[in-house]
Amino acid sequence: MTEFRPVIKELREARNLTQKELADLVGIDVSTLRNWESGRSGIELIVKIAKLCNVLDCSPEELVITDP
Repeated sequence: MTEFRPVIKELREARNLTQKELADLVGIDVSTLRNWESGRSGIELIVKIAKLCNVLDCSPEELVITDP
């Protein structure tokens, strides 16, 4: 089984962003971001999206329809 460890915190810190700043930029509550960073929630969705993109050979952005 593949191990999944979120690297959101490392990426955020490398860009010198606080949790609040990143949460605001993404449009989520800071508690949601904390859960993602700790691996407590949201990980299943992230893993499924990653697998879906791998199978469909697409980016996550291509899975979403956006209106101009």
